[in-house]
Amino acid sequence: MTPNIYRYVVATDAGTAPNPFGTWCSLAICKPGIRRHAKVGDWIVGFRSKANDEVIYAMQVQRVLSFPEYWNERRFHYKRPDRTPFPDNFYRPTDSGPLEWVENHIHEREAFKKDTGGLHVLVSRRFWYFGRESPSIPTDLVHLVHSGQSYAVHKARKADDAARLEAWLNLWPNGMNGWPIDAAEPSDGMTRSSRDNCSRRNDRPPNNAPQKQRRCR
Repeated sequence: MTPNIYRYVVATDAGTAPNPFGTWCSLAICKPGIRRHAKVGDWIVGFRSKANDEVIYAMQVQRVLSFPEYWNERRFHYKRPDRTPFPDNFYRPTDSGPLEWVENHIHEREAFKKDTGGLHVLVSRRFWYFGRESPSIPTDLVHLVHSGQSYAVHKARKADDAARLEAWLNLWPNGMNGWPIDAAEPSDGMTRSSRDNCSRRNDRPPNNAPQKQRRCR
């Protein structure tokens, strides 16, 4: 089956939606429509705001998790608010069943309905994150460029898009290749690449708090 390619504009790239830190890229908050419908094997491509032919990140979905699964799996504990300044794992299951919002500096309690309305958390180790180093998409894939507040999936698709996208992405190493556009630089004097490599090894992002997520759609 041909995988879907979900495309959207990343309005705020602060390191939390998507969250590229550690060995897993996650989309746990914002874009509830994509999170409701994307399946394992589908692609997610986020384009840069104000330069929407540039790619901030791309990931091929490897797992589709419920919020309780995301909260409880040990490998994702490092994305909780008490473990990182870049959290996206802040909806905790209760003994009675419903989820509860965990205090964090990214999303207020008012975002609960929209975030959890996405039903799922998409995670993958097959991701290419560029952030500030966002490259322009090649001309043979420029028809995938999307603008606007929603997302596209079937519009302007061609049968070999997924293969061409993957071949282009393989020009870079898998993982983080840049720093989030709307996050402050690391403050301890280390280079961005050094912090990224350390983050991938230890599953702990640098201690440098991002801004509160804005214009989440």
